[in-house]
Amino acid sequence: MQNQVLTEDEMKTQYDPNLMEDRAIAAIDNVPLSAAELGSLWNTYMQYSLFVCVFKHFHKTTEDFEIRPLVEDALQICSLRVKQASDILQREGLPIPKGFKDEDVDLKAPKLFSDPYYLYYIINANKIALAINSLSLVTSGRADVRDFYEHCINSSMHLYNNTVNLLLSKGLYIRPPIVTIAKGADYVKRQDFLSGFLGEKRSLLAQEISNLFYSITTNNIGKRLLMGFQQTTASEQVRNYMSRGISLADELIDAFRSIMLHEDVSVAAHWDDMVNESTVPPFSNRLMMYHSILISSASISSYVTASIYSPRHDLNAIYTWAAAKIATFIENGINIMIDNGWYEEPYRMVDRRKLENQSETAPTPRGSN
Repeated sequence: MQNQVLTEDEMKTQYDPNLMEDRAIAAIDNVPLSAAELGSLWNTYMQYSLFVCVFKHFHKTTEDFEIRPLVEDALQICSLRVKQASDILQREGLPIPKGFKDEDVDLKAPKLFSDPYYLYYIINANKIALAINSLSLVTSGRADVRDFYEHCINSSMHLYNNTVNLLLSKGLYIRPPIVTIAKGADYVKRQDFLSGFLGEKRSLLAQEISNLFYSITTNNIGKRLLMGFQQTTASEQVRNYMSRGISLADELIDAFRSIMLHEDVSVAAHWDDMVNESTVPPFSNRLMMYHSILISSASISSYVTASIYSPRHDLNAIYTWAAAKIATFIENGINIMIDNGWYEEPYRMVDRRKLENQSETAPTPRGSN
C-alpha cells in the first residue's frame, strides 16, 4: 500500500490548531483522567486552597495601597484555580478533597507579617506554582487538563512579573550578585573542572552562584514564615516542629553562605523586621503544618535542579546533604499530621489484593452451589 500524499489544503485542515483542539476536547468524554492527572489535580486543589486562606488574611491586613492590589490578584487567581480544579473533578464524579476552608483562617487575627514580606511570599508562592504547574502540564494528556494548567502558568507568570516590578520600584528587590566573568568563550580542558574536595578549586560558575543565592533567599523567606507560625501556635508539638525548621533553615543558609563568602561573592540582604509581635494565630495548626511541608518539598526539588547545574563535586555533595536533611524534616512533619488526624489522604488506586482476600473470606450465600 502506497503512502497517501496530502495536498496543501488537506494538510492545513488536518493540522489546523483549532480543529486539533476541538477534536481533543470532543474526545474528553471517552477518556478518564490518568493517574498523573488525578495526582496533579488533587495537589493543585490542596495547594491553592491553602493559598486562598493565606491571601485572605494578607488582604485583610495589607496597609500599603500599592501592595494591596497584588495581594487581591493573588487571592482571586487562587480562588479561581480551586473552583476550576473542583469542576474538573466533579465532572468525573470524583470526591473533592477537603483542602483548606474558612475555618483554617481567622480574619480577625492581627497582622503577623510586614507588607514587604507579602511581596516576597507572593514571589516564592509563584515559583512553587510555576514549577508544579509546568510538571502537571507536561504529564497531562487530556486537552481540558492541559488547558487548565496552561492558564495556571500564564496567570502565575503575570503575577510574578507584576510583583517583581513593584519590588523594583520600591527598592526592595533582592538582586543576585553581579560578578565579572572571564572574557571569550572556550572549552573545558582539565578534569579538575569538577573538583571540589581536594586540590585547587576552580571559581564558581555564574549558574552555581545563582543556585546558591536563591537557596539562601528561599530559606530566608521560609524561615520567616516558620517564625510567624512558631510564635502564634498554641500547640507545643507544632511549636517544636517550627523551631526545628527554623534551626534547619539557619544551618542551610550558613552552609550556602560560607561557600559564597569563600569565593568573595557578596550575599548581603536585609531580612529583619518581617515578622510582627502578634501571638494570635491567623491559621490553623493543620494549615501551618501542611504549609511547612509544602515549602520544604519545593526546596528538595530546587536542590535536585541545582545539583544538576552545579558540576563541582562539593556543591553536589552539599545539595544532596541539604535534600536529605529536609526529607527527614518532612517525614517528621507528616507523622505529626497523621498523629493528629490532619493529613488528608491523596487519591490512590483500589487495593485489589485486599478485595481478593475479602472475597475469599466472605461466606458463600445459601443456594449458590
